[in-house]
Amino acid sequence: MAKRKKKKKPKKKPEKKPEKKEKRLESKKAEEIREAKIKEAKESKKVKEKLEIELEAEVEEVDYKKDIIKTFLPLLFGIIAGLISFLISGSMRSRDPMGIIVLVIFIYLNKFLMPRFGIELQSKDWAGIAFMTFTTWYITWTLFLNL
Repeated sequence: MAKRKKKKKPKKKPEKKPEKKEKRLESKKAEEIREAKIKEAKESKKVKEKLEIELEAEVEEVDYKKDIIKTFLPLLFGIIAGLISFLISGSMRSRDPMGIIVLVIFIYLNKFLMPRFGIELQSKDWAGIAFMTFTTWYITWTLFLNL
């Protein structure tokens, strides 16, 4: 008898197509997750930027108030010092140095009154404070002497 040859059935290879589809789905999910994280990061950055802008606006408002006080207080002291200098010296020219002493005292008073308004003075501020007090003192005293 003749032997029949059996046909060998080829082994089935595992299907690669479903794996590719699964990989595609996984990569799509990973991309969606990445995009969601990026969106969240952008939104959180926007929120942080808004908060920073609001905080800067509040700080700027406070700084303006302090700057205004830092400007007008020496001007007011200069006017008061000019008036007091005029009242002390009166019509006697021999008392003019007393007017300058009054000016120095009022410049020095800024050191004690500025912190009460919440203003921290730095060394560079003193030149401006002294100049503003001096100029308003000089103008006020000169005006009163010419009346």
